[in-house]
Amino acid sequence: MIISASRRTDIPAFYSDWFANRVKAGYCLVKNPFNPAQVKRVSLLPKDVDGIVLWTKNAAPLLSKIEVLEPFLYYFQYTITPYHSDIEEGLANKKEAVIPAFLALAERIGKKRMIWRYDPIVITPRYTFEYHIKAFSKLCKLLSKSTEKCIISFAIEYKSIAKNLAKIGNIALSEQEKLRLADAFLTIAKENGITLCACCEIPELYELGVQSISCVDAGLFGVDATHDKNQRKGCNCAVSVDIGAYNSCMNGCRYCYANHNEVMVRNNFFTHNAGSEVLVD
Repeated sequence: MIISASRRTDIPAFYSDWFANRVKAGYCLVKNPFNPAQVKRVSLLPKDVDGIVLWTKNAAPLLSKIEVLEPFLYYFQYTITPYHSDIEEGLANKKEAVIPAFLALAERIGKKRMIWRYDPIVITPRYTFEYHIKAFSKLCKLLSKSTEKCIISFAIEYKSIAKNLAKIGNIALSEQEKLRLADAFLTIAKENGITLCACCEIPELYELGVQSISCVDAGLFGVDATHDKNQRKGCNCAVSVDIGAYNSCMNGCRYCYANHNEVMVRNNFFTHNAGSEVLVD
């Protein structure tokens, strides 16, 4: 069994105490997001867990507790983007917290377990092609000794976030525009010894030289796993058990599909109990 912690919320950034407590307890409870009355017990015992994928935009709060992961195989999907508070309203300061935590983690656990996500790419009148090229180049130089892979993706206008993207002036890109930006990114990544990867993007992107990747990669844990049919078309991820909860992430990203109700997000966060068996009661 592979544990995903979590596509639904940023556990390392906002719920690291709960996560550490549940790992020590050897299990957690997870509510079915489509039927909250249905609750499943998920083992977190090393003998039952093939590996853990940790998704975050800020691992600083987890750093002091990272030893709880020592019995497990694990790696990070760590997002660092060049946006400001107009798009990522609640995110911690990148220069003071987000990037230093990435570098510190890499030094401790090794760069192979640090997968950097420049994800999603949002084009607006403020965040132009030129802006992204400069920002990506700067981040590659900062992170080049701390990671080997970078995953990119382009913003998708899901119905749940279409209004948010419209408010920030999102500009839909043609396939040719995507390829042009990806080509520039490829050159920059290669110059810094980083492999540029993508998941669920147009075929031409891979023909250009971008590597196809599985974000939940069973191969990194040395196991065979069934393909996850619940993910979107083109996704190569292995089946995993997500222990997070929707409407609980305080990063406030305008492009996020996991939050649908700001009042519920704040209520879930402020009523959260780190000693509970379930993330959100």
